[in-house]
Amino acid sequence: MKVWMPLVAALLALAPSLHAQEKLVVQGYSADQTQHAVEEIVQPASGRQIARWDRTVCSQFIGFPAGVEENFQTHLTERFAKYGVHLRANCRIPRLFILATVHEDDLISHILDRDPYLMQGLDTSPVFNDNIRLPSPRVKKALQESYPVRWFADVGIEDTYHMPMHVGPTLMAPAYVHEPLMTSFLGSQTVETIKYMAVTVDLSKMDGVSWPSLYEYVSMIALTNPALKDYDTTESILGSFVQKKQPQQGSFSMTNLDDAIVHQVYSLDPAEDGRSETQKITWDVTASLHH
Repeated sequence: MKVWMPLVAALLALAPSLHAQEKLVVQGYSADQTQHAVEEIVQPASGRQIARWDRTVCSQFIGFPAGVEENFQTHLTERFAKYGVHLRANCRIPRLFILATVHEDDLISHILDRDPYLMQGLDTSPVFNDNIRLPSPRVKKALQESYPVRWFADVGIEDTYHMPMHVGPTLMAPAYVHEPLMTSFLGSQTVETIKYMAVTVDLSKMDGVSWPSLYEYVSMIALTNPALKDYDTTESILGSFVQKKQPQQGSFSMTNLDDAIVHQVYSLDPAEDGRSETQKITWDVTASLHH
């Protein structure tokens, strides 16, 4: 009895706090949420790999106020460095363009009319001789829809020594003379890299949007080159910052799930098949967020 009375008294003392804890909400990500977010963000084409930056990225900002441009550059530099990608400014040949405009529809139309290959072949170096693919109808359709931020990238296929596949002219359009299989029993033979990317920001649609939120949103875009579409996952900044083609007011940043996905994208072998790599990203992110 002497033992039980103090124990009962202790439990009674704890009862209010135990009752209060019933209202605690633990925010996390279920395995299904994680899988859905990964599959939304990481979308390699069938038979392809996951494209990512593989060397120093030079950025150029156009149309932003001077102070904003400096802060934007600093933010992106820090974000890229977190995942092992070196970003710098004032390069002879920029690779990441971020353009601010109040006439985004006109700008996109002009780009599509003037450069149907969407910046491919911008550099005349033989390293870029494989840049001859027209954007898919899905990409062109998405670019023509009125998103507040739009993006497109030049993704090139190279062998594991970073030499492009050979191309030659045909009656219809340039075509690959030889494009080896992505994998063989000897191992992967090619990698896909982001060579150039352009991001356009429509400032006329940014009322109430904070600059830091935009920096974070563009960081996620620039690092992963996701498909331009409506995202229904609120676990990623992609689905929270823009909803129904409208930017949302408030403070947004890359989520823990975003961070885990980007970390895995830049940690895995870039020569792996994209579909199997997407599954591996899902497993690794789920494990890292649920340990």
